[in-house]
Amino acid sequence: MISKPRLLLSATALLGVAVFFAAAVAIAQGPADDGTKTERSIHEQDIYIPYEKLREVFEKHGRGVFLPYEKFQELWRAAREKTPRAADEKPPVGALITEIENEATVEKDVVRVKAKLKIEVLAEGWNSIPLRLSDAAITRAALGGKPARIIGTPGQGYKLLIDKKGKQPETMELDIEYAKTIARAPGRNSVSFQSPQAPVSRWRVVIPQSGVKVDLHPLIAATEVPAEKTAEGDPTAKKPDETVILAFVGAAPMVRIDWTPKAEGATGLAAMASVQAEGQVWIDEGVSRCRTTLAYSISRAELAQLEIDVPAGQKVANLFDANIRQWSVKTVEGRQRITAQLFEPAKESQQVIVELEKFFPDRPKNSIDVPVVKAVGAGRQQGVVVVKVAESLRAEAVKTSGLLQVDAAELPPALKRTKWEFAYRYATVPFTLTLDIEKVQPRITVDSLLEVDLQPDRLTLDLTAVYTIEKAGVFRLEWDIPPGFDVRHVRGEPVGGAAAVQVDSHFIEGDNNNLVPTLRVGTHSLRRSASATGDDAERRGQPVPTEDRGNEDGSNKTRLAANLSRKAIGKVALRVRLQKDLHRPELLTPTGKAARFTLPIPRVPEAAAERSTGRMVVYAPESLRVNTEKTAGLRSISVREAFETMRPTRPPAPTEGRPVLAFAYSQGPAELTFAAERRKPQVTVRQLMVARVEEGVVKFDFTLFHDVRYSGVKSLRLDVPADVAAALRVVTPGVRENTIAPPPDDLEKGYVAWRLSGDAEFLGKGKIKLSWEKKIEKLDVGKSVELTMPRLIPREVDRAWGQIALVKSETIDVHPSGEPKLLRPIDPQRDLIDPVPAAARAFEFHDDWELKIVATRYELEEVKRTSIERALVRMVVTQADVISVQSLYRMRSARQRLTVQLPAGAEFDAQPLRIGGRPATLEKGGGNGYYIPLTGVGADKPFVIELRYTLKGDGSRIDPPVFPQEPAVVKEYLCVYLPETQKLLNAWGPWTEEFRWRCDGWLRWRPEPVPGPAALVDWVQGGLTPGNPAEDFAADGEPYLFSTLRPAPPPEGSLRFNTIDGRWLSGLVFIATVLLGLLLLPARLPARALAVGAAVIVLVLAGVFLPIFSMQVLNGVLLSAIFVVAVTWTAVAVARRSCRKPSKPEVGSRDHGVDLSKYQPEPSAPDAGESPKQDDGEGGRDNA
Repeated sequence: MISKPRLLLSATALLGVAVFFAAAVAIAQGPADDGTKTERSIHEQDIYIPYEKLREVFEKHGRGVFLPYEKFQELWRAAREKTPRAADEKPPVGALITEIENEATVEKDVVRVKAKLKIEVLAEGWNSIPLRLSDAAITRAALGGKPARIIGTPGQGYKLLIDKKGKQPETMELDIEYAKTIARAPGRNSVSFQSPQAPVSRWRVVIPQSGVKVDLHPLIAATEVPAEKTAEGDPTAKKPDETVILAFVGAAPMVRIDWTPKAEGATGLAAMASVQAEGQVWIDEGVSRCRTTLAYSISRAELAQLEIDVPAGQKVANLFDANIRQWSVKTVEGRQRITAQLFEPAKESQQVIVELEKFFPDRPKNSIDVPVVKAVGAGRQQGVVVVKVAESLRAEAVKTSGLLQVDAAELPPALKRTKWEFAYRYATVPFTLTLDIEKVQPRITVDSLLEVDLQPDRLTLDLTAVYTIEKAGVFRLEWDIPPGFDVRHVRGEPVGGAAAVQVDSHFIEGDNNNLVPTLRVGTHSLRRSASATGDDAERRGQPVPTEDRGNEDGSNKTRLAANLSRKAIGKVALRVRLQKDLHRPELLTPTGKAARFTLPIPRVPEAAAERSTGRMVVYAPESLRVNTEKTAGLRSISVREAFETMRPTRPPAPTEGRPVLAFAYSQGPAELTFAAERRKPQVTVRQLMVARVEEGVVKFDFTLFHDVRYSGVKSLRLDVPADVAAALRVVTPGVRENTIAPPPDDLEKGYVAWRLSGDAEFLGKGKIKLSWEKKIEKLDVGKSVELTMPRLIPREVDRAWGQIALVKSETIDVHPSGEPKLLRPIDPQRDLIDPVPAAARAFEFHDDWELKIVATRYELEEVKRTSIERALVRMVVTQADVISVQSLYRMRSARQRLTVQLPAGAEFDAQPLRIGGRPATLEKGGGNGYYIPLTGVGADKPFVIELRYTLKGDGSRIDPPVFPQEPAVVKEYLCVYLPETQKLLNAWGPWTEEFRWRCDGWLRWRPEPVPGPAALVDWVQGGLTPGNPAEDFAADGEPYLFSTLRPAPPPEGSLRFNTIDGRWLSGLVFIATVLLGLLLLPARLPARALAVGAAVIVLVLAGVFLPIFSMQVLNGVLLSAIFVVAVTWTAVAVARRSCRKPSKPEVGSRDHGVDLSKYQPEPSAPDAGESPKQDDGEGGRDNA
């Protein structure tokens, strides 16, 4: 809306514009002044200025706006300035170099380049062209015969500035000369330029020497100009004493020219040279290598070749330097002379490196002369020689001549980085240095773990050895092993922090030096005996029938040697497995006799190790009893102590072996003698008899769980009742039953003895199943039959016990008849040996038992096929009288389709039905009925159904969904959300309140469901749905939670509400309270107290009979009204007290200025029954 000041200003401006326009039109159309006097007439014009509808009148198409010309010009210029002008098309670059011709001439110390650059300038004005040349010096630059404008930028080179006039492209030519110093190196000169770049770049390189090899980089296209093809009189023609190269390099960022200079020196004079030498000698096992660096200082003349003498016994391995073209070796006067030809004669300095090597025999001690490398023709040679000896060798200087030993700090910097054993300086050659070299003996300590695995048919030794090798490495490891064992494998394996040794091969040798070769096949080995004599048992290493031991003199003891492919040094580990087959009947069957073994402990030879310690652990299965008889060099320890430093090689399975003995040993021979005996078998049998009582038959399943330890048994004895034996059959494959004939003496009367045997001996755990059936008479409803449970008795066992399980059908009940004998009831679902589904009763026995059961037939009654375990219905009442409903049911059902009845007028969302969190189709039935398909849902598994729909209504009556098929409902919750503007006054129906009241900060009571809606949703779904149904259902308002057990269908089971608008309720409470207070103003205090008490009593009664209504009334509004009434009463009381008249003063008191004449004495009436008294003091008339 436009304000009045703006309307007044706009109207005044329009009025001025209209007057100005009218005056201008009158002047333009008036008659010319021709000297005659004309009569002017006044034309009346009406100009209407809109006041209220200014925008509606002028802001329309076709309406005209009039303004002064100056204002029009100002607006026109402003519009032109804001309109962007079309940009002129500019070339991509202001200028570019199209072609360059370069001529480089090599002078004494510099290379000068003359270049002609063709530049095409495209843009008008000043242009900058990069010339680069940051590494060169410009000597001249001319553009069109005039000095060129060139500026230099640090780090970027030079730039050419050109001021172009006109817009047409223009071609210019720049002549520039620049120079750069030559970089010289022995045998090679080089110069490089950061030249200007152009797509066409031609170079002409002139070197004032003939036959010079020139390299140009980048080498795209280049050629050398031959002398015979140059024309006479051509200034660019090649001269006979120069080399000319023509090349195209393109737009290369860097151009480099390399060439070999021509050497010059004194004519007719011999060169003088002095040499500074550095000799480095490395001595290793069997070889010495020498590397000598000779640095020549040359004067007076050039040196075209080098001659060097080396000792005759040395092999010249190499001679190298960048300036050496070739070299050769020949023998001169008992020495080797090396002649080296140079590419370019050396003028000032030259360096050459000579490498020599010499091999010497592998002996414990050798004498080595350090080779002397002499430069032939040198006036003086001095230098240093250093020697490095391998760690496995020890060196001593036994002869020195012409040498001075120096400290490592006095060596040249290049030699200080290495630790040298010897360092000498010499002033002239020859010198003498002789070294005695001897091998350093390794220091070896061994820690071993020997695991002896005794089995009835074999004896296995697993040896794990951890070597600590210091000072020098070794390539061979040796062990003394017991005789008669086969070597299964010898290999290196990492153990703890020890690395694995690299085993190449292994073999066995005896004390008489007869080698026993070992053929390795995979991880096994086949050993050939060293001796051709003896019987076959001894050659196979089989034990003597009574005692297994080697000869005490050690003549049969063998030595195992392992060759390594790599030198072993530091901490390394080796593993060896030895094995021997045993053929001892004492170990195979329990004979009551023991087999004795004498086992020498595998040891490292005393000469091969400085110290050797170890531990031994003996494993044996439970079937063998092992006892120690004699120990030599052994100390008994615990098994835990034996494995403190090393873990077992392969922990055997409990059924294969367990550690029974542990010993520790140190340096010196050690031997163990032990005896092993096969234990007698221990048989434990557990029984499980399952009796299934069905219509007309009892099916028995009998399972024997046998556990045979220590030794195997060929068969198991089972005594069965004679009346059962005919129908009893063995179900387990491979198990056969035979009747023992003649019957054993301990067989009970009425029993048959069976012998159960298999394809092999019974050893370890197993089970045998037997079954039979017994027919019974037909049971009518309510009729019972007594059954005696048969008893199967295992015999010839160490321990036998068992269990009985009774399984019944749905229509038959079973229970014991009388008191079971020696039977203990157990839980049929948890305590059975093997789980039995649907077991009704179970017993356990350990002695002879007796059991009779009674089976009774009952008739089945129809039960409800659907059970709703948990239910939650959430209804959100909106202000638009629409109710959103979400119903969650956790149930089990055996039906294929479940019928549900929804309230009339129900409308569905996009997904009205979900089963287990997955959408499903809700099928329409008759009336308000619908069908929920339950295909694919198991009857014994719980699932969650979710229904969503909307209703029309104000929430006065709440009807949850009903299942007409009367399912079993445990408990159902109903959560109703009312708008915050609506207040619930009362709720009635067969529902229980499940909420409590909570006071907020504004003294308002709000309902709080217990438990909360989120907790109820989790309670219903219980992890059966993948998502959370509470997340995508919008709930808003005050939640009221109710619950019921087995809800009735509507209208009996409906929940009804009485609601009122919250504002009306607050207004009524406030007005009624204030009005009551005003009505009580004239009343006295007792009447007011009586009224207040009555109001309190009414509120208390409302809290008892109408709790919801009382909580809605007792809020901040009521307190505010009470406060207003209290303030009103107080103000009125104060006003009445101030308006009350003063009281009569007391008689005899002082008036203090008060006019007492206003107060008339009132006659006092005498009391009744009292006569007036006479004044006895004074006389007078008697008034009586």
